[in-house]
Amino acid sequence: MKTKLFYVFVFLLMSFVVGNSMVIRTQVRFNPNNIDSWIQSTGIFNQDIRTNNTPGFMWPTGSDRFAIFTTGLSIGAYINGQMRLASCSYNGEYTPGRILSGIPTTDSNTFKIYKVTRGDGPSNPDWVNWYKMVPFGAPFVDVNNNGVFDSNIDTPGVKNAQQTVFICLTDGFPESHFLSEGFSGGTDPLFSEMHFTAWGYSNTVYSDMQFVKFDIINKGTYAWNQVFMGIVADPDLGNGNDDYIGCDTARQLGFCYNSLNYDGNGNPPSYGLNPPSVGMILLKGCADNSVNPPLNFRMTSFNYFTNNTSGGLTCEQDPSIPTEAYEYLKGNKKDGSPFMDPFVTPHKQTKFCYPGDPETAEGWTEYRGSVQNCGGPTGNTITANPSGDRRFIIGTGNNDFNINPGDTQKIVICQLIARGTNNWNSVTKLKQLSDIAWNLYNAGFITGVQNISTIVPEKFSLSQNYPNPFNPVTKIKFSIPENGKLNIGNGNVTMKVFDMLGKEIATIVNERLNPGTYEVTFDGSKYSSGVYFYRLNAGSFTETKKMILLK
Repeated sequence: MKTKLFYVFVFLLMSFVVGNSMVIRTQVRFNPNNIDSWIQSTGIFNQDIRTNNTPGFMWPTGSDRFAIFTTGLSIGAYINGQMRLASCSYNGEYTPGRILSGIPTTDSNTFKIYKVTRGDGPSNPDWVNWYKMVPFGAPFVDVNNNGVFDSNIDTPGVKNAQQTVFICLTDGFPESHFLSEGFSGGTDPLFSEMHFTAWGYSNTVYSDMQFVKFDIINKGTYAWNQVFMGIVADPDLGNGNDDYIGCDTARQLGFCYNSLNYDGNGNPPSYGLNPPSVGMILLKGCADNSVNPPLNFRMTSFNYFTNNTSGGLTCEQDPSIPTEAYEYLKGNKKDGSPFMDPFVTPHKQTKFCYPGDPETAEGWTEYRGSVQNCGGPTGNTITANPSGDRRFIIGTGNNDFNINPGDTQKIVICQLIARGTNNWNSVTKLKQLSDIAWNLYNAGFITGVQNISTIVPEKFSLSQNYPNPFNPVTKIKFSIPENGKLNIGNGNVTMKVFDMLGKEIATIVNERLNPGTYEVTFDGSKYSSGVYFYRLNAGSFTETKKMILLK
């Protein structure tokens, strides 16, 4: 029987020839703020391939405690009646490259993982060569507002992000498809081109979350029919053998939490007392753009499968053939059987497993058990599930959903983690944190400094925040004069927030700014009520003002 170690070991032994190039799996460390993870050149993230069988989502940074083993976006569809996969779970079936006129191509000097950190410059080759990826959707800050990327003028990366990673990938090379990918695999290619962007912020409000965007383009010559996509995640919350999973359908959130209030023995990589909860939000799912207005599918399923070696129902274990993986993407068990909700009488078929609330004990959770059915909708019911090693899938798609050649789908997720007063309360805290992520997404990821006037002011000014008192968000306006005046130096501006004891709790501005009037938003969701101070520093200018957070 195959374990996650088997899948990783198989791929680490493999390299394959693409064109005239030998392709070897590579990775970069992605560690903005408080989460430390890894991103692979095959479309996988949250896995560390420096050593065998190693998780890659560390939280908090530097703790040597881990919450996720691996994650990826898998796609299943039919082409001319033939089922195909682009699987991403443990190894990934993607390769750095593109599809040009229906033919997959790669070039190791161009197609690779690019990573930039806020404040980078010409000393970072990825910063210098970012222009190579801009035609494929690599994000940048258009400093001179001319709509094109100008090297040494515009800033590579997502605006105000601490780190940005970008890679252009394709599943078009048959050599990259193999049955032991982890989520089955091994079919003919879909001829998908994936533009993968990951980013995170330094603002402490967003310290326990990272964002990933997948631009999926059908670069083949045939339509994809009956398309389903899914975020396939293997959460190993410290000790991965005592986990439970669940979902919040209103928040489009899938999560993992510890079945007990003590994880493992408390030594790394386990979390001990009051373990956290980790999860993924599907901020944007598939959309049928052939209708007007477009039909957004959002999260169409949340289900799971288990390790083949952990026992349990055979129809809920790792998929070994492509049709089984496709059934999971559709929200079924791998033999096509439906998941059944035992919390209602009579039991009903469902695409959403464990949507109840662990802390309030409302609804169906793993504590309430499950229906043990394979081969159809009927089976015995157990009153509580044994804990174990879970994988989960957040699905999006539809039996009538087609993607034509040249069409693009944009999938956006947020991965996040939170710790509460116990294992149940950690799920509640995770849901509260997901609301902050949703607010940021709905605001168009507008964070940090916004230029609100092009008129060059005569002098520095720092305005009183508004509203004040506030709960939990407030705005602060300030003005920067011409750089040559009043000794602003290199134009770098910082604004920091302090508590009553003078302890710095947040940096909300830290960048070079042209002359103008700006506005910045401070989110106090993670802080308690009280008096705080914000201080603006620009060259020789310093000013501090008081604000009141009142919840």
